[in-house]
Amino acid sequence: MKTTGRYHLFNDEALVPLLYKGDHEAFTEIYNRYLSLLYRHAYKVLNDSEACNDVVQEVFVTLWAKRESLSLTGTLSAYLYTMVRNRVLDQVSHQQVVEKYIGSIRDFANQGSWTTDERMREKELLAIIEAEKAKLPPRTRELFELNREQNLSYKEIGQQLNISEKTVKKQVHNALKALRIKLSSFLTIFPFL
Repeated sequence: MKTTGRYHLFNDEALVPLLYKGDHEAFTEIYNRYLSLLYRHAYKVLNDSEACNDVVQEVFVTLWAKRESLSLTGTLSAYLYTMVRNRVLDQVSHQQVVEKYIGSIRDFANQGSWTTDERMREKELLAIIEAEKAKLPPRTRELFELNREQNLSYKEIGQQLNISEKTVKKQVHNALKALRIKLSSFLTIFPFL
């Protein structure tokens, strides 16, 4: 915008009453006078040309839109700098929210796929264990389940079934040995399980 006439000779105090009245030339002079100063002020924080242009344009659009209801308690420059500062803070705050949101989505996606993958492998492993347990002799399977699934000690199982603790220990050991052999290929593929 190019200033015409004598407005470039007016100070801010003379331009503000003209702005209140909707004088386009007064607004144009204010715009030309403060555009680059406000841009530099915003750029110190944002470091982004496009964002700075948006902030400064918003300030001038707001200035024009609210010109009739403005109540400047200080100088025009202080008012404009405050408007820029507030818009910049809004922009920074918004950017932080966006970055947090993106980060949480990224974390969720990473964690979600890992959890899903982990659950699939866990289900596979449990299915293999169940299939291999079914192949064990019935008495060995019973002793194994009492020890590993119901957390009974060898002594408790022996007392419950009227057999020696040593027999229980040997049968559970045999069941574990058989399962390890059958599961070794699966554990080679997924060693962290």
